[in-house]
Amino acid sequence: MQFRIMGFTLLQILEVYLILSFLLTVFSVVRMYVIDAFACNKKKGLQRMELLRRQGRFSQYPIYTMEEIAEKKKRGAVRLSVFLNDTGKRSRCVIVCPGGGYAHLCTTKEGYPVAAKLNEMGYTAFVLEYRAGLDCSSHAPMHDLAAAVRFISARADQFNVDMDGYAVVGFSAGGNLAGIFGGKAWGYEKYNAPKPGCLIMGYPWTNVNHWMKHPYWNIWVALMGIWLSERGNIYMFGPKSHFNKKKRDSLCVQKWITPDYPPVYMFGSGNDVLVPTAAHLDVLAKALKENGVPYKYDKFFGLPHGVGLGYHTNAEGWLDTAVQFWEEEVSK
Repeated sequence: MQFRIMGFTLLQILEVYLILSFLLTVFSVVRMYVIDAFACNKKKGLQRMELLRRQGRFSQYPIYTMEEIAEKKKRGAVRLSVFLNDTGKRSRCVIVCPGGGYAHLCTTKEGYPVAAKLNEMGYTAFVLEYRAGLDCSSHAPMHDLAAAVRFISARADQFNVDMDGYAVVGFSAGGNLAGIFGGKAWGYEKYNAPKPGCLIMGYPWTNVNHWMKHPYWNIWVALMGIWLSERGNIYMFGPKSHFNKKKRDSLCVQKWITPDYPPVYMFGSGNDVLVPTAAHLDVLAKALKENGVPYKYDKFFGLPHGVGLGYHTNAEGWLDTAVQFWEEEVSK
């Protein structure tokens, strides 16, 4: 005799749950791509690049020397795009790190448009295309960000930037990169780079291994979390990464927060099925608060992952808030 609830067997209830939750998850993912198609404003970044190129104010550089690339050929994939500001005046330096789960880079969505906006606000901005996918290896993106900081510092007069209080902007996995770089253990101090003055993170993937402890109500979202986490760890540390707790923990930003951690502006999307705010930003905010680190946390309800600048959404203008927070903190 089968146990029934309102006339339905447990198997039937399970089947309905799996079907409905699957459809809801598919809808959420499709909605994410629809919204980020206009929210990121790829056109803005590409148009700005072309304008600056015609004016001689856009350039791209490899940040490693030929000798360094010969030593490790995959360093040749690293590139720094420079958006010189309109004013001709010396500005603070800001480095933008696009996301992509360490599998690829969303440069045209989360790199160039953001640099273009910062550029219009009077900043000389740099977009870092760090090693990802098959070019990635253990902490390679952190090496690349440190190398980029040193590269810019050595040419500060050429780029007309002030490295004092520089900011790192990162999205998703780029937010993870920025967050780890802001700590001493696996970040700026490890690579003998100057400390950032501020970290600006959009829907950052900070609590990389959260899926192992998080009680998901939606099995499909849980599977996506596992896939995202394992994909990033595998590209970063290799196929046996799930056996190395130390390496996995090295990517969990909240574990490396100390009282002297840089000030943080961060925003999250309330309907983010890839990087749920409850498992990532909320956890990071708690660690920042416990360590007395200045931070500002905006949560925009109803938005999915990957909105970039957030044009035509309720997140539009977040970058203005972030820049104001940055300037106020480094001026103290």
